[in-house]
Amino acid sequence: MKLIVNADDFALTMGVTQGIIKGMKEGLITDTSVLVNAKSFDESIQLAKENGITSMGVHLTLTFSKPLLPRSEVKSIVDDHGDFFRKPHLIPKTYNKNEVYCELKAQIEKFLSTGMELNHLDTHHGFSALDATMIEVVTGLAKEYNVPLRRDDLLSDDRELKELFLSSVAGTDLTTHLYVLSGDKKEQRIVSILAAHKDTPDTVEIACHPGLVDEDLLRISSLTYEREEDLKAFVSEQVMAYVKDHHIELIRYGELK
Repeated sequence: MKLIVNADDFALTMGVTQGIIKGMKEGLITDTSVLVNAKSFDESIQLAKENGITSMGVHLTLTFSKPLLPRSEVKSIVDDHGDFFRKPHLIPKTYNKNEVYCELKAQIEKFLSTGMELNHLDTHHGFSALDATMIEVVTGLAKEYNVPLRRDDLLSDDRELKELFLSSVAGTDLTTHLYVLSGDKKEQRIVSILAAHKDTPDTVEIACHPGLVDEDLLRISSLTYEREEDLKAFVSEQVMAYVKDHHIELIRYGELK
């Protein structure tokens, strides 16, 4: 078994960034993906570099804060205030495919302008699974930049969408998300995922949301103290020992063939 533990929402706040870096240095977190349109982006990238992190993914978003492009260029995917809609199902069905492509490409290009290496793409709130057109745009970008893409098709029951994804880009065999659990239950959930795949050749991603709670997080996110629970779970001696004892190989997205 090969395991990627990817921490979403890098740069959401500095507390989230600091928590993710802690989990990468002291625990099992192998990778992360950054919200390029977050206010803490520049500072977070600098902190990553200072800690020897030279590559990560872009956490593409159409559902957090504001777009990078001017409102006039993305009219179909923002509300009356120029903000992204908060959830994928709120994005108008009449969205303009080219506007989506241009905004997401702008997010990738802003990331690359920092000198960091792009090692994968994934999506905030799994918006690529909204419909076939959206996943076509996202898979197209993964091919354009020649990087793996998270298995958002697993969020949908649409067979055509799954086939479109699987025929397009590299990814893991399985992506699983931590449920909203607390304490030992979260650690037990991780171990149960590992136990199910430890004797297989599968490449598995566990997507998580570790971080440290700060005032900015309390103001902008509904997912707060659960992030500290995620961080605690992935630096847990129990979980780390399980990985070591069962010879589970920890990898980053850049190592996917």
